[in-house]
Amino acid sequence: MNKIPLKSHFNSEHYKGGIQNWSFDQDANGILYVANNKGLLEFDGNEWKKYKVPLSTKVRGVKVGRENRVFVGGQNQIGYFENTKKGFEFTSLIDNLEPNPKSIAEIWKIIEINGSIFFNTESKLLVYNGSEIRELNSPGFLQASFKHRNKLIVQIYEKGLFEFVDSDFQHISGTQLLPEIVGILENVNDDIYFSRNGIVFKSNQLNTPFIDYSIKFGSINSAIKLSNGDFAIGTQNNGLFILNPNLTIKKHFTKNNGISDRTVKSIYEDNFNNLWVALNNGIDYLKISLPFSLINEEVGVEGSGYAVHNFKNKIYLGTNNGVFTQNLYSELTYPSKYIFFKGSEGQVWNFSQIDDELFLNHNKGAFKINDNSLEKFHDIGSWKFKKTNDPNIILGGDYQGIRSFKKINGKWNRSGEIPNLNESSRILEFENDSTLWMTHGYKGAYRLHLDSNLQLKKTIQHFGKHSGFPSNILISSYILNGKLVFTSEQGIYDFNPKTLKFSSNTFFDKMLGKDHVSKLVTDENNSIFYIQNQKFGVLKEKSYGKFQKDTSVFKHINKFINDDLQNITIINKQNILVGAKEGFIHYNPLKEHYINKDFSVILRSIEVSKSTNPKKIIKHFSFTKELELNADQNIKINYASPYFDGYENITYSYKLSPLDNNWSKWSSMNEKDYNHLPYGKYTFKVKAKNLYGNESKISSISFEVLAPWYATKVAKVIYFVIGLSTFILIPLVQRKKYKTEKLIITKEKEKELKIKDDEIDKLHTEKLQTELDLKNDQLTSITMQLLKNKEFIQNVKEKISNSINKGGSTQGLKHIIKSIDQELSDEDYWNKFAYHFDQVHGNYLKKLSNNNIRLSPREIKLAAFLRMNMSSKEISKFLNITTRGVELARYRLRKKLKLNRDQNLVEYLIDLDK
Repeated sequence: MNKIPLKSHFNSEHYKGGIQNWSFDQDANGILYVANNKGLLEFDGNEWKKYKVPLSTKVRGVKVGRENRVFVGGQNQIGYFENTKKGFEFTSLIDNLEPNPKSIAEIWKIIEINGSIFFNTESKLLVYNGSEIRELNSPGFLQASFKHRNKLIVQIYEKGLFEFVDSDFQHISGTQLLPEIVGILENVNDDIYFSRNGIVFKSNQLNTPFIDYSIKFGSINSAIKLSNGDFAIGTQNNGLFILNPNLTIKKHFTKNNGISDRTVKSIYEDNFNNLWVALNNGIDYLKISLPFSLINEEVGVEGSGYAVHNFKNKIYLGTNNGVFTQNLYSELTYPSKYIFFKGSEGQVWNFSQIDDELFLNHNKGAFKINDNSLEKFHDIGSWKFKKTNDPNIILGGDYQGIRSFKKINGKWNRSGEIPNLNESSRILEFENDSTLWMTHGYKGAYRLHLDSNLQLKKTIQHFGKHSGFPSNILISSYILNGKLVFTSEQGIYDFNPKTLKFSSNTFFDKMLGKDHVSKLVTDENNSIFYIQNQKFGVLKEKSYGKFQKDTSVFKHINKFINDDLQNITIINKQNILVGAKEGFIHYNPLKEHYINKDFSVILRSIEVSKSTNPKKIIKHFSFTKELELNADQNIKINYASPYFDGYENITYSYKLSPLDNNWSKWSSMNEKDYNHLPYGKYTFKVKAKNLYGNESKISSISFEVLAPWYATKVAKVIYFVIGLSTFILIPLVQRKKYKTEKLIITKEKEKELKIKDDEIDKLHTEKLQTELDLKNDQLTSITMQLLKNKEFIQNVKEKISNSINKGGSTQGLKHIIKSIDQELSDEDYWNKFAYHFDQVHGNYLKKLSNNNIRLSPREIKLAAFLRMNMSSKEISKFLNITTRGVELARYRLRKKLKLNRDQNLVEYLIDLDK
């Protein structure tokens, strides 16, 4: 079968360089370097970078030295790149040549032998030993140079081959007439010399061409030996050839047939035994180490893959565009395009082999496949045919049910059908000779009991959700190692013919879980191949009944698998084909595929920027052991793992100690930035995981976020000194301040006390004077009252005496009593009382008289007496009324004052005074 390897193509837009590339090499970390027309390219498995070579344009040679220095040669420039604290920097060696300056034109090749670097210019050879560079005295015009068996071999124009030994060139006899050589490669028993014109020589017969490939190869640009013993030959106009160790052509790739260009300038086998191919326009990465390859339009198969069958050593491939065929072992001679089978245009669903006859199940009907033609015998879209006990009768499922076909006179004719079954019958499996299952993707499973004449013996049984399935959809039946199993929407089920119920298959539940399995097939070694959730996998039997699940390597092909009516076809131990979105995927289980479990993550660069302007990078490191940044700076760490075997599926996990306790979730992102980190020391750790689930070694870098000036040790010492000084001085200052303030306060207090004493003395004096004046007034008033009373009494005495002496009459006594009454009713007594009462109680009577409530003079007097807390009996004497009259007056006063029942009159009058 003609097939092509899985590949990735990189064009100038991917790597931002020129279209042409000239040579490759890898450093100790696995990073790939490419000599490009516009500089040096670098690929770390995640992204491409381009480095310009100063004072040069095209770079045609690249070689990584022992110290991981990347030596390059361009037009009039030689030197090397290396990682420094300032980045990936270039050091030129051109000025070290003597005499200086010296033109060296083009550098076509760079070779490393025992630490010395040899630069192959257009006509001469330069060597750099790590400290100096010099020109070698070659025996003539230099055509080419080679590293062979750790020795330097050069070809001198018209003189042949020379070996460089002990700083001298020694001629190799019998090589004068050799054409221009492009490669000297080791073989089992001898060396192989490939010339540019396509003629191959052996070391033991250099005078005679061994094989003439000039017609097939044309001009050869590059020749290398692969790790598996094969040879890879890159040509100028005819693509890439892979030769067996015996130099027979094994594979041929050219434009639109495995590679993207017919011009191959250089070939390089990387650490994963895959090929990097430098093309005239871009780079191809051929994943030849994988056990997978593709059969698609590049080799002549058009459309999505649906069906495969091997019949009489001829492979038949069915797509939505028809049938394509080729000899199963054609690639052992010389690969060719697949041939389209005429008349098969349209959707192919299946191939059915019944004994020695092959049938095509097609959307246009059913056909018998003859050597070079199709013989149609059924017009309804056909899914599949099943063999019966009668060699002349077959059963076929089509768009409208199940029908039987009988062979009469070498021709197949429709002979009957299953009644009452009009469903599309794509999947048919026999439980035994008389029981047939038909499963429908959307309606469930149907069980048919047939007699010897393929007629129904009983009613068709229908099974679905009511029979134990999780639903009626996505049900299919398969025969695995002689046992019938059913896939469903959720998991795989077994049928119990006694209970007529379905139950979960414990083996598959344990191995695959409950996700839908869309395809199952088993091989002769009991390995079970399956497609689940659009992912391919295999259950390999390691010992009897014990299986091991493997899905990792198939991650390379999952993106190619067809998502419609998926197909897995086992042709033999080395050939398993899987339907793809474009053609088919070829899987060779016997091909050894080494998985490198030992890999690492490389810290590619560290960018430091200002927090105020994160886009402006102020520092960029690609190699550093110690790193410090300020508290106002951000840090971005870029990392990558140059694990090219499935580089598209590399994921990363990281953590920052001591900030993070756990590793982050796996992600394809290859950078992490941190903003506004608290000051302190940190260690950033990162690891990678490849598509096989293996984790890399942990890479780490430590850095420190410096404390701001106010949090530095010097600042802390200053703070301590200031604090200590403050601790000592503050008590002294406070004590002095306290004394000063105490003295001031004492003086102010003394002054205030003096003022207050003066005021108090003044107030006291005024009060005493007021009281004295009041007492004097009272004394004067009382004295005057006493004198008046004495005078009144004296007058009363005299009147009584005169009345007695004159023999006073009743009329005279009455006159005396009347004068006494007038004296007693004199208002002058009340006015004096009121005056003195107001002096004592702060104009109480005046406030009472000014109240909004109008009180009579008697009521005012009553209020004054009550204020003095006098009893009713005492008040009755002063008011000259009865005690009952006093109580009545009190009641009227309460009403005028509008007091509640629970309010005390005397307390109210006292509060009024307050």
